[in-house]
Amino acid sequence: MGIENRDYLRHESGGGNYNPFRTTSGGWAIKYLIIANVIVFLLETFSPSIIEFLALQRDAIFPSFQIWRFVTYGFCHSTASLGHIFFNMFVLWMFGRSVEPILGSREFLAFYLIGIVISGICHVAISANPVIGASGGVMSVVFLTAMYFPRMTVLLMFIFPIELRWLAVLYAVVDVFGFVSPQQGDSTAHFAHLGGAAFGVAYKYFGWHLTGSFNQKWSAFKLKQSARKNHLRVYTEPDSKLSKAKLDEKVDVILEKISREGEANLTDQERALLKEASNKYKKR
Repeated sequence: MGIENRDYLRHESGGGNYNPFRTTSGGWAIKYLIIANVIVFLLETFSPSIIEFLALQRDAIFPSFQIWRFVTYGFCHSTASLGHIFFNMFVLWMFGRSVEPILGSREFLAFYLIGIVISGICHVAISANPVIGASGGVMSVVFLTAMYFPRMTVLLMFIFPIELRWLAVLYAVVDVFGFVSPQQGDSTAHFAHLGGAAFGVAYKYFGWHLTGSFNQKWSAFKLKQSARKNHLRVYTEPDSKLSKAKLDEKVDVILEKISREGEANLTDQERALLKEASNKYKKR
C-alpha cells in the first residue's frame, strides 16, 4: 500500500531515545503476525489465484458480504518483489516491539487487526479499486509509537535524524497530498494510510483498551453467574478502574520524562512504578 518506499531506521543512542519497555523477547503478537504474513505470501507465490479471495474490493464486500476481506487483505502483498512485504514487516517489527510490551500481546494483536479493518473501511469508502498490503495496520503502529515516544530519534532514508513525531507529521502530509492530488500511476492507498494513522492517534489519546474491557466484563459476568448458583454476594472494589487509570497516567508522565531527560534521571520510585506497570500490562 505504499509504506515500503518510506525509509527510516530507529536511532537508539542518547537518553531521549531510551524505551524502558522495549524488548526483543517475551511478546508473541508481532512474531506470529510476521509468520502469518510470510505464509500468505508463500501461498500467493505458489497459488496466485488465492488473492482473488483475500484482497479487499468493494464489489466483493457489498453484494456477497465477504467481510473477511477487511482482515485478509492486510496479510497479502505483491509477489512482484520482496520489497512490499519486507518493508512492511520490518517497520512492524521496528516500532511494534516498543509498544507491544506496553499494551500486552493480546491487546497489541487486537489493536493491529482493528487498524487493518479501519484502514480497509476508509479505502472502500472512497475507492472501488482492489487493495492489498499491511500498510494500514503498520501505520497504526507507527503513529501509536509516535504518541508514546514522540521524541524518539529515527533516521529518515537511513541518513537524516528526525524525531518520530515530526516524521509522523511528514507522512501524514504526504498522504493528504497524495489523496487530494493523486498522481497518475500512483497505486498507493493514501486514505487507508490516513485511516490507520488516525486510529493509532485516537487509541492513545482516548485511552482505549480493546481486550481489557471485554475480559473484565466477561470475568464479572462469570463471577455473578457463579454467585447466583451458590447464593453468594459479589464484592466489587469501587475504585479498581480508577486505580488503573491513575497508573496509566503516572506511566505516561514517566515516559515523557524519559523522552525529555533520559532514563538515567529517573528516581528509584519511578523505576519501581515502571516495573510494576510492565508486569500488569503483560498480564492483559
